[in-house]
Amino acid sequence: MTPARKTNDPRELAARALCRFHGVPEDTQFEGKPMWMSYLDEADAVLAAVALAPDEGQLEYVPVRAYHVLRRLSEGDIGTDTMHGREDEGLVRFLVSRGLAVETDGVLKITVAGKAIGEIEDER
Repeated sequence: MTPARKTNDPRELAARALCRFHGVPEDTQFEGKPMWMSYLDEADAVLAAVALAPDEGQLEYVPVRAYHVLRRLSEGDIGTDTMHGREDEGLVRFLVSRGLAVETDGVLKITVAGKAIGEIEDER
């Protein structure tokens, strides 16, 4: 049996933990994918709930460019291949490290915490 690869992806970690909680082998194939992938919706729900939990009221400065990326993300996912240069890579790292966005398979998605920054919504 091949050991599971190490990951820092919170979605995968949560989905794998849900598998273990339910006594299901994480890497067993289910519908052509590892079993843990069938728990991603539940993992997203848990991660969203955690993102809503109060963090002692501590606010953090969000650079204007990062805020603009969050605004774009509030309208829909962004393929990281459409972002360019070192500065955009830094913005992605910033947003992911703060839990404001997640990057999966080259797609950047906003999190509940990201949506909460400035109550991002359509101002039209």
